[in-house]
Amino acid sequence: MSEALNLFRLQNLDTHIDRSINRIDEIDRILSDSQVIKQAQKALEQAEEEMKKIRIELHQIEDKVESQTIKRKTTQAALFSGNIKNPKELQDLSMESEALKRYISQLEDEQLEAMVAFEVAEETELQAKKNLEQAKGTTAEQNAALLGERNNLSAELERMLREKEAVIQSIPPEKLSLYQKLRKQKKGTAVAAVSLGGCSICGQALTPADQQAIRASNQIIFCPSCGRILYEG
Repeated sequence: MSEALNLFRLQNLDTHIDRSINRIDEIDRILSDSQVIKQAQKALEQAEEEMKKIRIELHQIEDKVESQTIKRKTTQAALFSGNIKNPKELQDLSMESEALKRYISQLEDEQLEAMVAFEVAEETELQAKKNLEQAKGTTAEQNAALLGERNNLSAELERMLREKEAVIQSIPPEKLSLYQKLRKQKKGTAVAAVSLGGCSICGQALTPADQQAIRASNQIIFCPSCGRILYEG
């Protein structure tokens, strides 16, 4: 089997693979481009952001409660240690302890409110996630035909990729490298069939000698105009 034929087979596979991938991407965009899904996604993002904000506030309050509680314990310890004899200092410590107690009570009220708010935010986030999954499910049902097409394309794509691997095994590395380089340079088409005596891509007419060389040679022959590899079946 000639190298040009193997490269032509590889070209056909790559062309169909590219088309399948592009169509799958297009279907994915259509399926994801749903206002219902977008709205549900936005609601989820807002719920997640709100929960994150409340979580930070809750942690900050918890840290304050802990630090003020430690501070009051230290004050209480000093107050009842018996080491301080000065009535004025004792009175100041007692007042400070009571002030800390009131402040801690206030912080604990704020902590409780934050905990309740956090629970509400968690429930809101959970419901937003359910709404998003439901929106996706509804959209999927509405686009069953597209999903069926996508599944068929995916199965066909897997088959073509396996076939491509088999074809690649029969192509020398240097020729494969040349083919891949030409694909990049020639907008995805490295191999052109000879049709009606000319290049099927650029239309360049080939001399009888050129055509004979393409048919008879096991070497790579290039189109004199566009530079693509020529193949005549």
